Amino acid sequence: MTRKTRLPPEVLAALAAADRSPGWNNRPRDVQRFDVGTCALYVVPYRRWAYRRQEQQTAAWWRTHGREVGA
Repeated sequence: MTRKTRLPPEVLAALAAADRSPGWNNRPRDVQRFDVGTCALYVVPYRRWAYRRQEQQTAAWWRTHGREVGA
């Protein structure tokens, strides 16, 4: 038997505002933060989560070669 937990209305509203829809490939890479009571809810797109190490390594490489990323 599995137990289904209902999400609080504040969390459901935050997820609706984040506009999460099927298809990881066509979403913006922005991380969104929502304040839910005394906690913070972060909505992180899969693409951002999956490639974070690669982005960090690329940024570190550019820093060691004397150029900032995005400059």
